[in-house]
Amino acid sequence: MIKEIGRVIKKSEQIIWVETEIKSTCSSCAAKANCGTSSIAQAFAGKSVVNEVHDHIGVAEGDIVEIGIPEESLVRGASTMYLIPLLFGLIGAMLSQFVLALPEGMTILATGLFAWLGFAFTAKKLKQQEHDFEPKLLKLVEQNISIHEIP
Repeated sequence: MIKEIGRVIKKSEQIIWVETEIKSTCSSCAAKANCGTSSIAQAFAGKSVVNEVHDHIGVAEGDIVEIGIPEESLVRGASTMYLIPLLFGLIGAMLSQFVLALPEGMTILATGLFAWLGFAFTAKKLKQQEHDFEPKLLKLVEQNISIHEIP
């Protein structure tokens, strides 16, 4: 499970919005001065992401919660997103080059078209499995206690 700690910023009946901070380990890396990834990480430092999460615990606004996504879902989603369009493109290239014996320019266009079809297929497939990739509320870490609640 990939876990993240965040603060509940909004709540409705069964849905909460959890704000988490974008983190990077680049600041502790020895190669950060010569790394492009470090430059990108610095551009996003201090920014946050808001996740919509189903509330089955009953948390309140301001509470600190732990949310998570199963690793299997993340790996399956990423591999689907990258591999299916790549395979579609390869099939298009082989079909146009070896079966249809098209000229090089047409093979390039066919490869691009098949890769685009792969992206469209992947988008539809992942949209159907959208609930697998949603973060889940794992636990309440710290309850928000305002001054008005203290007796």
